[in-house]
Amino acid sequence: MLVDFMDRKFKKDYRIFDVIVLIFVIAMGIGVRLVFVDARFPDYIVCLKPWVEAFREYGGFHGLAYEIGNYTPAYMHFLMLFSYFDMEPLYLIKGLAILMDFVLAFVAAAFLSQGRSKQVFISVFTIVLMIPTVITNSGVWGQCDNFYTTFLIAALYFSLRDIDKKICKIGKVDIALKTEDVVMFFVGLAFSFKLQTVFLLPVLVILFLKKRWRLTSLLWVPFVYGLTILPSFLAGRGMKDLLTIYFRQTGDFSELTLAYPNIYDLWQNEEFGTAFSWVCMLFCGMGLVLVVYYLYNHAFFVNVEFLSLFTCFSVMFITYFLPHMHDRYGYIADILSIYVLLYDKRKAPLPFLLIIISMMTYARSLLWFSYDNMYLAGSLVRAALILYMGKMLTDYVSREESRLKSGKKT
Repeated sequence: MLVDFMDRKFKKDYRIFDVIVLIFVIAMGIGVRLVFVDARFPDYIVCLKPWVEAFREYGGFHGLAYEIGNYTPAYMHFLMLFSYFDMEPLYLIKGLAILMDFVLAFVAAAFLSQGRSKQVFISVFTIVLMIPTVITNSGVWGQCDNFYTTFLIAALYFSLRDIDKKICKIGKVDIALKTEDVVMFFVGLAFSFKLQTVFLLPVLVILFLKKRWRLTSLLWVPFVYGLTILPSFLAGRGMKDLLTIYFRQTGDFSELTLAYPNIYDLWQNEEFGTAFSWVCMLFCGMGLVLVVYYLYNHAFFVNVEFLSLFTCFSVMFITYFLPHMHDRYGYIADILSIYVLLYDKRKAPLPFLLIIISMMTYARSLLWFSYDNMYLAGSLVRAALILYMGKMLTDYVSREESRLKSGKKT
């Protein structure tokens, strides 16, 4: 029965052995996370647990009227629900994060294995589930970066689908749900959880330009965000307070870099730190504009390869030049870099190096690993990886443009 269900849903010929492998992978994924389920780190001790206890003191739902914590309402609503359970919040928080790991692995596998065999789907599902930073983020740290990442990858997945479903008719006008509506709905969900969703902005610009999407679909982002803050608003929290959460978050940290190797590790003079950060931000913006301009003026297919490479490049580039970057901000790049490992094994060192650097920054925060003398080396390696990823992106564009001119299809 399970095999028949998977065959219908994924249009692939699954066998009993394939399902057994999937079950084994899921069991191993749960097992490795349960090893660390009792681990408590500062994020939980100082932030997450006190926030749940604060909701308990205010009576659960009524606590939404107060400014508890600095996460968005979309996530704080889960903590509010956890306050109703008479048990250690750690297990509820990590349980939710671990559950999202499996959703993330499924969505990433669906996106990266498009047009490929069931073996590729199972391989991607397994790899994503067992990436050290993915395991650590949820099972060890109890963090929620897999939420916004899952929704962003879902947006990328649906951007390649041809959706045009009639919803209703008003007068003589047909109201239809189109591809860009679904994409921006998921972008709105991602934005409701993390501001880091803006790292996908260059990719969205290219999608809108190349596919000629309607700009009105952008309204899905504020609409979805509005839905996610509705419970807090109904509980009594001010609308202005709810709408300015991200503005307040940007002022929480003054450090140019927070345990994340980037260009600010090369800058030792704190006296001109602010001026230097503005120069880097302007360079980052200018660089991305030029990259988007280059891509817009070349003909190529927007497919899984392009979206994976360009998303990785954008996230790596932005986190390298923007100030106040945290050690978890390269999360989505770690996952989508798997595309290189799957389809171009000659360039396999790239995702390995990217994940290793990310894991080293995690280790500094979680395992008190002495990373202080390695920031410069990590920054230089990341710079090299960005250049290499940029070369892979331009190589793809050149190759596809040549194919289009010769009349060939991918």
